[in-house]
Amino acid sequence: MRLSMQIFAYGLREFHPQAEIRSNAFEIEAVRLFSANVTMEKNTLYIGRLSDLFKNGNDSVICTHRNDLLQLDTTDLEEVLNRVLDVLSFYTSWDTAMMNLITTGAMLQDLFDASEGVLRRPVFLLDPLQRHLAHTQCYEVGEVDEMWDILLTSGSCDMEFLLAFNEADPERITRKGIYSYEEQYFPNESYHYNFIIQDSFLGSATLIVLDGDIHAGELDEYSLFCSYIERWFQLHIQEQDNVILDAQIRTVVSDEKADASELRRRLLLLGWQEDDPLIFMKLDAPLQPYSINTHLAHSLNMAFSHLYAVTLDLSICLLCNLRTISPGETKRQLEPLLSSAKYYAAMGQVFHLEDSFYDNYQYAEVTSEYCEKKVGEVYEGKNYVLPYLLEQMKSSILPDTLHPALKILRSYDDEHHTDFYETLRIYLKKERNIAETARTLHLHRNTLLYRLKRLGELVPDDLNNDEVRLHLLLSFEIAQKYEDE
Repeated sequence: MRLSMQIFAYGLREFHPQAEIRSNAFEIEAVRLFSANVTMEKNTLYIGRLSDLFKNGNDSVICTHRNDLLQLDTTDLEEVLNRVLDVLSFYTSWDTAMMNLITTGAMLQDLFDASEGVLRRPVFLLDPLQRHLAHTQCYEVGEVDEMWDILLTSGSCDMEFLLAFNEADPERITRKGIYSYEEQYFPNESYHYNFIIQDSFLGSATLIVLDGDIHAGELDEYSLFCSYIERWFQLHIQEQDNVILDAQIRTVVSDEKADASELRRRLLLLGWQEDDPLIFMKLDAPLQPYSINTHLAHSLNMAFSHLYAVTLDLSICLLCNLRTISPGETKRQLEPLLSSAKYYAAMGQVFHLEDSFYDNYQYAEVTSEYCEKKVGEVYEGKNYVLPYLLEQMKSSILPDTLHPALKILRSYDDEHHTDFYETLRIYLKKERNIAETARTLHLHRNTLLYRLKRLGELVPDDLNNDEVRLHLLLSFEIAQKYEDE
């Protein structure tokens, strides 16, 4: 919380300060007594006597910050110090309350209500369509002016007034900072503040002066208050953007036919580039009886700037941008967090924005299905290419395209109570190694040789042909997947 010299001048008005304020920067967040050998810090308000600065000065108390000076009508240094500390404590407490409200999902009216000690004049807040959002509730209908009454009773400003005002100042929604008008457009003197974020006009606040002049410190208070409203809008926009982005990512990784153009556009707006290398990860927690997916996704988004995490069913989907960091470094950074949270991760393959989000997330899903699922590990998809290819083939291949030998051997085994199907499968997986095949099947070598001779009679194709063996191996793997389902 950083305050201006005018705010302290207003807080010390009981001492009738004579002010010489030039910079009035919002920098003050500490206070200390002035001494001759002190090195002045830009964030500190110093309190002393006029004689501390000038040889001919008297004992009047002064407050100084940079080139700003307040000379107070008192010699009671302790009383001024206590009053300054009270001012600092008040605004610090207000800052804590406002930030808590902003970060815990409070409504705009809650921010107004928490600022009653700061907003001593009528203030109202309108959205871009000039509809009422919030106001200082200590002023009721009949206590301010006609515009205030219309706003509180109808929920908007008077339409005729708005049309005339827009015509008189067509550039008003582009103004920044606090501004007012020399001409009396409003029933009373007023000060306005526009909320413009990412070049979008989100609304405006108006402070109404009912009783003559307004102290510059009050305007600084108003400016501080508006900065909190601005933070609320910023956080609200970010949350809305995140909700939209979350939904878009969930859609494109779950629906093969989903249009990903809007997601690509949004990622480009976030600073990603069309040629950035991207990679998907899928995080799961196999050992936990409950899910902390939402909390972990939030932690990942806060901790890493090169990835975006969303919850997806019972998992977490990570979309990582590898423009400035390698997959290996990403893996190294994630592993400690995965270990502490008791998750493991499956990493897909590198792709780009124009590629299919669906296909590339499927790669990560297949990797997750076939990996060892050890907590704290990040499994790379390149080590699970064959299971991935088999999964893709299974989804598109027809059972009739499998090698006919499988059906022949199944029928023969069922009819004669033999085991030629499994014998051929293991024989091919062991790359036709007699000793390894016999050991795996727990057969005597001569028994295996007999079976292989008989297999040569049952299988119509030549097993010395590498294309035949590949067809058979793939058929066995795909058939196994059908059986598992």
